[in-house]
Amino acid sequence: MTASVFQGWDRVPPSVFDVSGKERETIVLYGFVLDGRLNADVLKESWKKLCLKWPVLTGRLRKCTAGPSKGTGEELRGAVQWEYRIPPTHELAKVIETDMADSRPQNLRSVLVEEKPEEKVRDSYDFIQGSSLPQDRPTAHFGTRPGDTKARTRSKNMLLFASNAPLSLDHLFKEDRPMVTTKITRFEDATTIGIALPHVLCDAAGASEVMKAWSAIVNGHEDEVQPLPKFGQDCFAPLAPGGQQAKEESTRRAEQGQKGFQVPPGWYAYTLWDTIRFGIGFAWDLFWTRPESKIEGRDIFLPTAYLEKVKKAANEEIVQAQKQKTSRTGEAESKVGAEEWVSTSDIVAAFAIQHMCAPDARGPNDKRLLSFLYPSNLRWLPTPAGCDPLPSPYLHNGAFSISLPEQPIGSLVHTLTLPEVALQIRRALVAQTQPEAIRQGLIWRLANRNKLLTFFRPFNFWLVGTNWRAMKLYDTSFEGALEGGGAAGASSEVSTGTGRTLKVWAHVIMDIPLRNSFGIVADDPAGGVWLGMTLSKDQWRQLEEGKWSGLEALKLNESGPASHP
Repeated sequence: MTASVFQGWDRVPPSVFDVSGKERETIVLYGFVLDGRLNADVLKESWKKLCLKWPVLTGRLRKCTAGPSKGTGEELRGAVQWEYRIPPTHELAKVIETDMADSRPQNLRSVLVEEKPEEKVRDSYDFIQGSSLPQDRPTAHFGTRPGDTKARTRSKNMLLFASNAPLSLDHLFKEDRPMVTTKITRFEDATTIGIALPHVLCDAAGASEVMKAWSAIVNGHEDEVQPLPKFGQDCFAPLAPGGQQAKEESTRRAEQGQKGFQVPPGWYAYTLWDTIRFGIGFAWDLFWTRPESKIEGRDIFLPTAYLEKVKKAANEEIVQAQKQKTSRTGEAESKVGAEEWVSTSDIVAAFAIQHMCAPDARGPNDKRLLSFLYPSNLRWLPTPAGCDPLPSPYLHNGAFSISLPEQPIGSLVHTLTLPEVALQIRRALVAQTQPEAIRQGLIWRLANRNKLLTFFRPFNFWLVGTNWRAMKLYDTSFEGALEGGGAAGASSEVSTGTGRTLKVWAHVIMDIPLRNSFGIVADDPAGGVWLGMTLSKDQWRQLEEGKWSGLEALKLNESGPASHP
């Protein structure tokens, strides 16, 4: 599609928050294994209807060809001048049809359908479900994904879920392809659906909104899907440089004799020297200590019984500690146990932190420092002063990360109990998601968006966690598209499936191979939580041996190693 065609399209800049972090440079792939054969025509027709309601899904991502106009509000946008190019209403249906047409190259098609009627889904994708796993202890699997860590190449699983997805932002910037692509593969017994979205368009919560809306249309609830409210309106503009809240905060701090904005706890804006020091250490790890060929991603299943047992013990430990504090300080007995607690997610995150750090900790006296980043989301946090509430549904980015106080890796692994680590996470979340903390944190982030912002000092150990449990990805269901289910266009062939999600897969495309990270993916329908962790093969070997007092050894399923993403 030529530049002259785009001249008639709407130019909508991302939110200033969308482009304020390095995550803007990533593309996220989500894959769903759905029970039963789904009718491809029903899925495609429903996707068309969703794109008509949410035109940005068929839009293009481009860099601005000219600077922002003064007074338009665009000067408040982020460090990089990117924009969504969205077809106007009178051209939208034609663009959607063209993007889906069989005449388009498969790698550029918005919806690609592949037929494998003679194969069962596990012939191509060997996965494990929670119902098939031991329900009394943590279970690790050889779900190795070395191919998935590579940028600009496609592993077997990527070919299944995302063979038409872009492999870099350059593909989105330079090629005539919609920002969002989907891949449907129909097997004898199941259907897989993959969806690829650039992070500059939305985070995982936004991606889940897309899947919910698509499934609602498929399942006969099209009237529940409304046009995106306030799309293109930047709810964070008042906090960006030039915005009213940023101006007022700058004036207030100047009157107090303070320079710059308040730095959020645990955050750093790197200088050139900081960047060089970090780069040296990172390059050593990337090319020598843990090269890409040695990195593996694995799935950990944490059963409900195990999590409830640990959470119950953790909260009892907190109550006992509060009682001891009360006896020392004389605080009112009625307050005991009412102020602090830990959630299931806190327990899972603490489990991941301790196990991922264990191979590196040399003992309880290891004083080397670890920094940890963990997310909340502005969608369910207090609205910062001076900003409009985020509309619903909201496709843009809302992930708001907190930084756990840095601490020696030795004590984190060998001295602190899992409940103590979980409580640290809960306390940091509570403290750093107060309304004023959110406002000041966003003002600082947006003011420093041209710098390298990190949550660790150059030579610290560092670890990043994500948490998608609130997105309820396993609740995704497309029963309205089951063959023989009575949907318009459905074939007479009867499917024995349910249309419900059996397994969720995810992958991030980025220039630097993924490492030092874990993701709390979702709750399994059978109970329990799926946790993905990325470590080196040697670190995994050490974890399986379980040499650390107080930590659960990660054991394999009795049936043997299970290869799945």
